[in-house]
Amino acid sequence: MSCQDQDAARRLDAYLDAELDVPGTLALEEHLRSCAGCRAALARLSALRTALQREAPPEKAPERLRERLEARLAPPALRAGLSWQWGFALAAPGIAALAIALWLAFSAPAFPPLAPQASSMRVVYHISSTATARGALRNLANHLNASPEVRVVVVAHNDGVDFLLRGARDETGQPFEPEVRRFLERGVDFRVCYNTLERRHIGASEVIPAATLVPSGIAEISRLQSKEGYSYMRL
Repeated sequence: MSCQDQDAARRLDAYLDAELDVPGTLALEEHLRSCAGCRAALARLSALRTALQREAPPEKAPERLRERLEARLAPPALRAGLSWQWGFALAAPGIAALAIALWLAFSAPAFPPLAPQASSMRVVYHISSTATARGALRNLANHLNASPEVRVVVVAHNDGVDFLLRGARDETGQPFEPEVRRFLERGVDFRVCYNTLERRHIGASEVIPAATLVPSGIAEISRLQSKEGYSYMRL
């Protein structure tokens, strides 16, 4: 189902980034309550962000590549004594890009092919109550310390979404968000059930940026188990 309000559709990205002002946020949330098309589009955008973060992490080019490029691309006069500076690449990016492309096309591989990586353990944590969230995060920390290679997705639904809302604190007054961000840096994904938000009339902008939305928490858990081989843990 598509939405006829193109302006609302264009504001979904800004809404997820919490970039709308208060009137704009309230207006869009009112629209989302009655527009299934925009609700579905919002869930797709959130799922896309999660997939990009998971599948396309940034990587730094190896230092050996720079050294080999210097050795192959530097003119003989520069190799004989003049200082080879990478400023050449900045001053003439077209020439440098062409040279790199030619080198990649005609030279032997700089590195041996990478061996296929062994599949790591995958676990989905299911949190349905914020009352258990603090204990669940302690268990998660212990899990990661014992098995650093484990791939973890935390799916929250029902009252379990509360600890992933802006300003959420545990029973001792400690905020959840900083700890969630630290887990995010360790590769843990936090996913929030949009059906729960809609049922409880919670705006998507209330979810902390460290978490992403999925259309249904239960459906996401089922998908992870059946399609991606995740083991299931309910906490």
